[in-house]
Amino acid sequence: MRRVAAACLVAAAAVLGSAGPATAAPTTEVVQGEVLRLVSVADWDAASSLLPGQPVRWDIAVSADAPDPGVIGIGISASGGAPLVLDAWLCMQAWEGGDCPSGATVLRSGWEVPRDGAEVPLAQISDTEVAHLRLSVALAAEEDGRTEVRVHATGAGESAVVGPGGGLAATGMPSPALPWVLGGGSLIAGILLLLLRSRREES
Repeated sequence: MRRVAAACLVAAAAVLGSAGPATAAPTTEVVQGEVLRLVSVADWDAASSLLPGQPVRWDIAVSADAPDPGVIGIGISASGGAPLVLDAWLCMQAWEGGDCPSGATVLRSGWEVPRDGAEVPLAQISDTEVAHLRLSVALAAEEDGRTEVRVHATGAGESAVVGPGGGLAATGMPSPALPWVLGGGSLIAGILLLLLRSRREES
């Protein structure tokens, strides 16, 4: 009986160990115009099913190759049914993990994103600079819906836009791992009960 229970415990541990879904790697998208260039990096699989308190990080590098000196405007727009709250930082060097070597500028903090589709300005840079924009986007309330968020760059007579194709979606569904965890917990509880009975019988 003990051997059977031990084997079942090993099986249950294997089930629980494999319950969590694999974390998707961030994807990179490059939008290249004649002048403007946007490089977007984010985990859009995670963004497609947002949960309250679980923000998604989105990094966008904005640069230009303009023939004449000028200014590049950076903005954001959103439209849809899912209420989102956003933090935004600007770094003028590449981010090193969670740090900005030159010191980050806070552009927005705890900002509920307007969802009327209108572009809201975030920052301006010289076209000789490279802006490293970092966004942290989270669900503002437990409501179902989907919202399209886009980052805009405008300058040198050109505009460029980047954003997730499927939008950022709110979801109230439990984690796919939850049924496995509950089932595995019940299995372990049953095995422990068998072990207790076996010990009582032996004694």
